[in-house]
Amino acid sequence: MFQKISNKSIKIKFFSKIFFIQKNIDELDFSLLKEYDQKHFLIPNQTHSKNIFFSNKPGLIDDCDGVFTSNPRVVCVIKVADCMPIFFAHQSRPFYGVVHAGWKGLTKGILKGTPTFFTENKLQLNEIDIYIGPSIQKCCFEVSKDIIDKFPSWSIRPKRTGKFMVNLQKIAFEDLRSIGFEKKRIKINSDCSFCKKNNYYSYRRDGGKTGRMVGIITSEV
Repeated sequence: MFQKISNKSIKIKFFSKIFFIQKNIDELDFSLLKEYDQKHFLIPNQTHSKNIFFSNKPGLIDDCDGVFTSNPRVVCVIKVADCMPIFFAHQSRPFYGVVHAGWKGLTKGILKGTPTFFTENKLQLNEIDIYIGPSIQKCCFEVSKDIIDKFPSWSIRPKRTGKFMVNLQKIAFEDLRSIGFEKKRIKINSDCSFCKKNNYYSYRRDGGKTGRMVGIITSEV
């Protein structure tokens, strides 16, 4: 459990390789999540889009990479294997969500849509805690010249090989800060999913058939 937020009634859990092994990467093995009732799961059908969705009812949301709720019975769930699981939680109210943010989602602007749910419900952005979970870090996220112009220049470190290393966590942090979230309330886990082979699955390290980690945020009722 990563309790990096002020609201003690909201719980974040990240099931890594040590705790969670999937039989099929396209289908969650719910038997390994026995402490939760799967009928309360709100799950995005992730497509590396910029789409995020608010719902007070559980279910599977098509073409979506982030889900938010204010229903304390709903359990928001995402899958990752290098991409960032980014958790949002109000400091005192049962208002929370999670976003799946890889480089494609970041460059499409997925985080720019997150303030809407809070402001529409008359919540201040400086009342929101944000936790960026384990993901591929600047030491291992390498890209070629053909896509380097998609990233801010300050996030890039060139290599002698002609390729580039990119700091996705810094991009996410700056996106969140620039749209009004308070920087001191944005926490980043430094674990690299690529480096820590015994702890995490990594799409880049292991290929497309690797497993997935699962991020969960919910409220105790």
